[in-house]
Amino acid sequence: MKNLLDEKILEEANLWIKDDHKVTLATVIKTWGSSPRQVGSKMIVNEKGDFSGSISGGCIESSVVGESMQLIKDDEPFKKIELKVSNENAWEVGLACGGEITIYLEQLNQMKKQLLELIINKKKHKKEFAIIANISTGESCIFEKNKPIDKNFEKHSDAINNYFNNKQNGIIENTNIFIDTYLRPIKVIIVGAVHIAQYLVDYSKNLNFEIFIIDPRGYFASEKRFPNMNIVNKWPKEAFEEIETDSNTALIALTHDPKIDDPALQHALKNKFFYIGALGSKKTHINRCNRLKEAGYSDEEISSIHGPVGIKLGGKSAPEIALSITAQLVLESHKL
Repeated sequence: MKNLLDEKILEEANLWIKDDHKVTLATVIKTWGSSPRQVGSKMIVNEKGDFSGSISGGCIESSVVGESMQLIKDDEPFKKIELKVSNENAWEVGLACGGEITIYLEQLNQMKKQLLELIINKKKHKKEFAIIANISTGESCIFEKNKPIDKNFEKHSDAINNYFNNKQNGIIENTNIFIDTYLRPIKVIIVGAVHIAQYLVDYSKNLNFEIFIIDPRGYFASEKRFPNMNIVNKWPKEAFEEIETDSNTALIALTHDPKIDDPALQHALKNKFFYIGALGSKKTHINRCNRLKEAGYSDEEISSIHGPVGIKLGGKSAPEIALSITAQLVLESHKL
């Protein structure tokens, strides 16, 4: 899960601009040593000093707010700032130990506002793309695979494609070209609209997951119990005919009912979902594995199922089980 961009930050920036605020976007473009946030992390700042998002553990933000407000005051389009920190002073600026962090500041003026709206629209429609920026000139554009690249970046097309294909953010070596990849949210399919599923949905809302709930039992999977959620009141085999899945999809089976769980698990195994988890005791899971083996699945395939699902936290209540599943899902997603 290389891009955890909270698109609410961009939506908030757009709202600020519509309210006639001047806005600076700050992006981490390079780190050395230890840094609590990854390359591509963002925050926005307006002329009043209001900000949203983060680019460190909490203490660098005050410096970035000041620099961003100065950028607006001086009416500069962009600038780069570097913070170098010794081991002795690291904690003062939010680094776990000595290191450096480079941040690119850019004003979201009228031209950038149009780009911002395009980004928001593409995110809304679950598109994969990248923003390419020349941090020495301030030029930037959208890059999409198999589409013509902006002529100002043509000579770097091979490197840009390589970064994009590897879902990587960063400055291309020996250049001033920064690439920021925007990935489709990971699709998480929950089979079984049980009590645990309600907590799973709550925990996952801020984790850049696109969540679907499959349950043929309408009284379980209802709008009232799961408001504003993608609900499919069908049996798994029928449900998967209308949900597009791939190897970046996760499945969490919660019903304990083989008639519902097993077809979903078989679909996930066939399509090589990156994460497959199934609720139940060790005995339940042994029986489940035996059924899958009888259905023709190999030991290697069956062993990819996390069962009993979740990290062992010791809790037994619905919210505690949901938390353990969410933690395991996040852990596995970072291996993508």
